[in-house]
Amino acid sequence: MGKQDNATREYIRDTNVFSDVFNYYIFGGKKVIKAQSLQEMDTSALLRIIGKNGKKKDVQRYRDALKKATLMIGDKAAYIVFGLEAQTHIDYGMPIRTFVYDGLQYDSQAKAIKEAHIANGDKPDKDEFVSGLYKNDRILPVITVVVYFGSKPWDGATRLRDLYECDSPEILDLAPDYKMHLIDPTRMTEEDFDKFSTDMGKVLKFMKVSGDRDEMYKLIKADKSYKNLSRKAAEVLRECAKVPINTDKRKDVVNLCKAWDDHARECTILSAIDTARRYSIKDNIILADIMTQFGLTKREAKAYMAKKSA
Repeated sequence: MGKQDNATREYIRDTNVFSDVFNYYIFGGKKVIKAQSLQEMDTSALLRIIGKNGKKKDVQRYRDALKKATLMIGDKAAYIVFGLEAQTHIDYGMPIRTFVYDGLQYDSQAKAIKEAHIANGDKPDKDEFVSGLYKNDRILPVITVVVYFGSKPWDGATRLRDLYECDSPEILDLAPDYKMHLIDPTRMTEEDFDKFSTDMGKVLKFMKVSGDRDEMYKLIKADKSYKNLSRKAAEVLRECAKVPINTDKRKDVVNLCKAWDDHARECTILSAIDTARRYSIKDNIILADIMTQFGLTKREAKAYMAKKSA
């Protein structure tokens, strides 16, 4: 899971991808949130808990991506905090996680406002003194979206209320609820995928069929846009969908179709070498044979022979 988490986290932190996700989720694909308007925020937060011995303990929590955006809604500027979480597997406690993340962000904002009042030498009244927030202080809304990079439908809870062990309407009406915003590719339509302006739509479309190898191959053969996939997107598919490709850190674009075919060809060559060796055929004969059969130079053929011997 480490490589999957690293690949998806790096991908969603890209400002163009980040803004694209929220433009899709909130505005139906309209480019309301501009990548250049995003400001990076600290993804860490402290959660203070009480241990069994009654002592307080600070636990660090890290979000996958957190950015502040300035956007125009009508003729007014709005300031929003957006959080993105990438999930490669279903987390049945995800509504609790995102609820805590957002709560910590609100708490962080309140503390920052309080510290600003103290630094400015402001004089609170007795009610304002209690929390450090003044009557006219306001905090920024926090919206967190979970992007699921899995191949089977998300069957976990999407609301805090779904996790309560209670069916009493009187209790549930008073108990707090929290809605988790989820993007699940298995439930998306072709129209949904087309609303993205980055290759996130292509990544999610691919993940929808990633449980079927034949369907994956059909998709990249039918859709020419997979010949120009960003390296970060290709790395997500390599780790999450187990696509057999190598990505070159020096290149920003990957031809997924060619990478797939190259891998298939390599497997065929290595299998031919393995079969020949099982019949005790000499290496110099195998070398000449695969050069002829696959149109390889002597140097390329030797490289395959060495790889099979490793």
